Amino acid sequence: MNKTEVYDFIGELAIALYSKKIQISLSSLNEILKDKGSDYGNNRGLGAGVSAAWRHWKEKDPVIYHAIAHTFTDKHGELPWL
Repeated sequence: MNKTEVYDFIGELAIALYSKKIQISLSSLNEILKDKGSDYGNNRGLGAGVSAAWRHWKEKDPVIYHAIAHTFTDKHGELPWL
């Protein structure tokens, strides 16, 4: 997957999870991406990737943009960017 495909996937996953009021950790997201052949190796890199996906969706779809910000958590269950 190229970066745009990863950003699209992160957004689509975020809205699916958000619609069911589910949050997952960055580590869990990284495992899902790893299964798709696109892992980031560590949560710091993935945090930057999720932030890039968030910016990618900002104009494209504000609902998904919002879902990304409220779906993925750090290892303590906190939203790392709020």
